[in-house]
Parts: sequence; structure tokens; C-alpha cells
Amino acid sequence: MSEKIVAVKNGSLWDGTGSDVVGDAVVLIKGKEIIDVGPARDVDVPRESEVVDAQGKLIMPGLMDLHVHIFQMVGPLDYHERYMVPESMSLLYAVKHVKQLLEAGYTTCRDLVYPFPEYTGRDAVQVRTALEQRMIQGCRLEVAGVVTSTASHLDVIRPHPLRYMHITADGVDEVRKMSRICIREQVDWLKTCTTGGMAGGFTNDPNFRQYTIEELKVIVDEAHAFGIKAASHTEGIVGCRMAAEVGMDTIEHASELDNDTIEVILKKGLYTTPTLAPAYYRSEVLGLPTQYLPKKLGGHPFDERHLKSQKDALEAGVKMAMGTDCGHVFPPGANSWELELYVSKLGMKPYEALQLATRNAADALGKLDRFGTLEKGKLADLIVVDGAPLNDIRVLQDLNNIKLVMKEGVVEVDRR
Repeated sequence: MSEKIVAVKNGSLWDGTGSDVVGDAVVLIKGKEIIDVGPARDVDVPRESEVVDAQGKLIMPGLMDLHVHIFQMVGPLDYHERYMVPESMSLLYAVKHVKQLLEAGYTTCRDLVYPFPEYTGRDAVQVRTALEQRMIQGCRLEVAGVVTSTASHLDVIRPHPLRYMHITADGVDEVRKMSRICIREQVDWLKTCTTGGMAGGFTNDPNFRQYTIEELKVIVDEAHAFGIKAASHTEGIVGCRMAAEVGMDTIEHASELDNDTIEVILKKGLYTTPTLAPAYYRSEVLGLPTQYLPKKLGGHPFDERHLKSQKDALEAGVKMAMGTDCGHVFPPGANSWELELYVSKLGMKPYEALQLATRNAADALGKLDRFGTLEKGKLADLIVVDGAPLNDIRVLQDLNNIKLVMKEGVVEVDRR
């Protein structure tokens, strides 16, 4: 039986390539792929096509978030309460969250692990497989395994009962072994830390470096040797310099950058993910301090130093991909609030913010040949939006405005 042809038509089109919006456009889909796209006058729509009417709406690429934590329980700020959640319940949260992400218009996300699932990436790989086999409904998922050192951010942030179930890796030989253990689980990424973080106790400080340069090089080397990529939790300046030096494919947070580090990032063509949402969600939505503990970055308040670093990187032309760090306080499904922050805090134009969540995100994943823009030959990942997000980015935060979500040619969400 031949694959059906679907024509998404009568709407305007923003294809994510950098081209202007096209009025009265058609996206023609056969099976999973786009077989033609453009102004209606230039696209021959077969008579037998199934029509998706986007009259008066905007057709655009599916959104992407490259820093999510799908296994986290969202809500309680009391860590003792959170630590009582069994791993089996964390898995159920993951199933719930991938569906919420899809319903918000996010067709692809990258899970970068948090303290509660198995750190090798095994649990996340199973969720990814269940999504691929359509056992559950949700966004496409790329997943990571963790390679981390003793007393690191991703070691001490774990609950005590879980901390000793995971083997930390210290020294180049152990790091190489742990990298390969994660890769054996079929992860898409290796995640590590070059600094401590804003949560947790004394050793977990953003100004403290974690791995040495030699250890970090091994992680990047092993990832690339197996055709996958490496990402690092990176906040303080010492870790930002190290992440740039070893060529981490994406530098998460990148909270304290100087000109020399920005120059290295530019020279190597690395991506950063800003993750502005958690701090501002705490302060502007929940009315809480922007962070859990009164730690500072180089003597400056975290949110101030972080924001200045993102502005400096943006001005210099550093490549950025959207990442929210959603999970725990900032809930999956509210991801598009991050896009508003790119406009309101970083001064981006709405189309620039949207490119971080479409074209740039796909490029950072190394998958721009498959999705991220609406072009012939790519997977049919798209959303139909009621409103004008290119004028007012906040339109995307109201899920009632996300009228249709299509992933690989299948209508997953329909609010028409």
C-alpha cells in the first residue's frame, strides 16, 4: 500500500532557514518526509492528498529543547521529599513529561540526566526506545549517559542511597572505562561536569573545577570515536575555559565567560545553551530567590554574571541552541518561556530566538540534515500556530495557540 500524501496548506510559512515568511504556503508530506514546500502557486498538490487546513495560521518547524530533565519530580522544593521518590516513579514522570513536551510543540528534546535515574543512561534509552516504537507518545528524544568524578556536581547532588550505586570515574583510565560503559547502553551523548553547581553543599560550587583537562579530553575523544557527542555542565570561568579547550560539543549554562574563552568557542564552532529559565522562573513566577543557596560566580550574583556572559557571547556571534534546564522547579511544557527571556533579557528578535529552538538546535545535535527546518527531504516535524510568534514570542506559551503538532508526518496533537 502506498504512503498517503498530506498537504498542510492555506497558512503562512516560516521555514526556519532564514527566509522571509511566505503567505499562502503548502507543506506537502509523504509518509515521514516533506516532498515539497513553498508558495501554493509553486507546489503541485495531488488530488488524493489529505488536507490539513492552516487557514489564518502560521506553519513552522517543530520546536526543540536541548537541556531537559524528564525524570525529575516537578514541584516540591524540599529535597528530602524529592529524595523519597522511587526510581520507578521517576520513570513514570519521564513518560508524563515527554508527552507534555510534545503537547507544547516540542518535537525533539535532549535529556541530560539528573540525580534520580540510572546514570549510565540506561533508563533514558528505554524511554527513547519506547517512543521510537510508539509504545508511548511524546517528543523525539536524544539521551545522555553521565561520566562524573568523585565529589563532583553530579556525584554530591545525588541522594545518599543512590550516590553509592553509581561508580564515579577518576583518572584517565577510569574515565575512559566509564565513557565506554555509557556508550554500551546506546546513548546519544556523554555528559560530564567541568565545574560544580549552584545547588548542593561545599564541594558543589560553580567556582571549583571538576575533571582535569586530560580527563575531559578522554570523554570527548571516546564520544567522537563512537560517533556521538559530548556535553558539559559548566558554570564558573575555570570550567568554561576547560570545556572550550577540549572542544565540548555543547557547553551547558556557560555562566561565566570572558573574551578569551569566547574566542576559543568561536574558533572551534562550539554551541552553548543559555538555560535562563530556572533562575528567572524562581524569582518572577514563584517569588523566590533566583537560586537555592547564596553562592556567587567570581564574586558576583549568579543571575547577573550569567546574563552578562550570554549577552557577551551573543554579541560576539557564539552559536547558541535553546535549552531550558526544565524539571524540578521549571516545569516541562512551559519551555517556551525561555524564548521570551531570549527576547526580553538578551534583546533577540523573536525570529532569532525561534532559530535557537529550530535550526540551531538541530545543527547542535548534528541532525540538521534530518529536521530543524521545513525543507524538501527532511522529516515532517512541524507545528501550526494561531497567532504571530514572530511579532510576539509569548504566543507560544499558551498551548491553546499550538493548534497542531506533527512529528514525522503523524498528527500527534490536534487542537483545531
